Amino acid sequence: MKIAPRFAVALALLTLGAAPMAQADSTRETPPAAVPAPAGRPSLDAAQKKVDAGDYRGAIPILTEIVKAEPNNADALNLMGFCLRKTGQTTLALQYYNRALALMPKHLGANEYLGELYVELGQIDKAKERLAVLRAACGQCEQERDLSEAIEKAQKRS
Repeated sequence: MKIAPRFAVALALLTLGAAPMAQADSTRETPPAAVPAPAGRPSLDAAQKKVDAGDYRGAIPILTEIVKAEPNNADALNLMGFCLRKTGQTTLALQYYNRALALMPKHLGANEYLGELYVELGQIDKAKERLAVLRAACGQCEQERDLSEAIEKAQKRS
């Protein structure tokens, strides 16, 4: 029996989506380039382009569709948290960051951004916990430096 390519992709997604896939690199922030979004579905790249342009509100509907289709996509959950935080929706942002970290505890972006959210909320001890996770995961990577700088600035203002 021959399956039309469109249906083969849908069948593969349904099969793969039935169980969370283990990710080889637990700190990865973007999906593998070899796995494009199915035709008609927005991609994480499209959302990232909106974010890069500062259009956080415009990225949210794209990310909503991605998260609905891929509820275990830690990168999409993290980016959604980021956009929600940037639009002042801190309670929802916290939920998305925590969902991302439940899937990938060493996710660099989610740890950094959750730490920055804690800084914004004045919860420096919690921000330092995220910083410790980053230091253990990546040493002195960009995410660690950015969060460390945010914490230092907040402490100087206090």
